[in-house]
Amino acid sequence: MAAPKLGDLQTSIQVVRRDLRVPSPGSAEPRHAYAVILTTRAQVKSRTGATEFSRVDINGKQSTHTFTIRWTSLPFDVRHRVRDARGQLFQILSVENVDLGNEWMRIHCSNQGSDEVEAAR
Repeated sequence: MAAPKLGDLQTSIQVVRRDLRVPSPGSAEPRHAYAVILTTRAQVKSRTGATEFSRVDINGKQSTHTFTIRWTSLPFDVRHRVRDARGQLFQILSVENVDLGNEWMRIHCSNQGSDEVEAAR
């Protein structure tokens, strides 16, 4: 996969940090809040329906989407999530420095569902 052109960055995404919040009164269910670390544009490649040979499997989880963004020195890692403009959350499986050139990053993710659904977190 070649590095994208700036015109290919057509999707707005956020890299968010998931923080544990105090449970609701009378409940033991954990709640989460998301703090935005980075808002940027990305090229998105979906791996859904890919052939067996082109699938990416990282630590037993299958990558469903790859987000390519401009390089950033802001610290984020696999504990964070990617959220798109529709509120879909993606668990970060790995972050790749494309060609070690500090120009582009690929973020390999697994779809986790909507940020409005507790089970998706």
